[in-house]
Amino acid sequence: MQFEDTAKYFNNHKIKINVFGCPLRSSFQNPQPEKAIEKIKLDKNKKILLITGASSGSQSINEAVCLLMDKLDDFANDWQIVHLAGRKNPEQVTSMYEKAKIKHSVLGYYDEMPDLLAAADLVVGRSGAVSVAEFAVAGVPSICIPYPHHKDRQQYLNAEKLVEAGAACIVEDLPDKKETANSLWDKLSGLMNDSQKRLKMADSCKKIAKPNASIEIAKTLIKIAENIRI
Repeated sequence: MQFEDTAKYFNNHKIKINVFGCPLRSSFQNPQPEKAIEKIKLDKNKKILLITGASSGSQSINEAVCLLMDKLDDFANDWQIVHLAGRKNPEQVTSMYEKAKIKHSVLGYYDEMPDLLAAADLVVGRSGAVSVAEFAVAGVPSICIPYPHHKDRQQYLNAEKLVEAGAACIVEDLPDKKETANSLWDKLSGLMNDSQKRLKMADSCKKIAKPNASIEIAKTLIKIAENIRI
């Protein structure tokens, strides 16, 4: 399983529990941020704010961020934005950046996330189980905007593990996107202005990161298979 806290749900079954973390693709072991910078044609001398709604994109995150465009322009000298809008939304989001002064790249999807996350200085995104594992392993500070409609609030619980480690903060995805944008700006502007805070959060990712999860899971499965053969 991914988190220690999950073990309590299996206590009555008297089974051995292993907490390995979330298995990630092998390229997280050796990310190449310069490849993402070159491929997306980013400025090597500017910090990178990554906006992502995970693989499907997030309309509400797109809207909230685009409501902040005038304020983000104040960071144009030092920052640039990579906005992963979702495959169905790149044209719509691109139009919202039409008058933006800050350097930006709006993409529907980007496959080599290990490279892009390694290049990023700060990420704003959802907090699904895989996403929080990727943020932690990549060592990137994050502002998590959990998907608000799961009955068990699973993305809030995931994000809270990063917050407890000191690696992230949470912004509520509210029905009023102006309220979401205002809350996001409170966190975002502070972190974009504070390099020491970002570095501290990046270092805190080590407390929760489990880069070898897939290897440990494979080793355990092999041992189980060997015992079965015996």
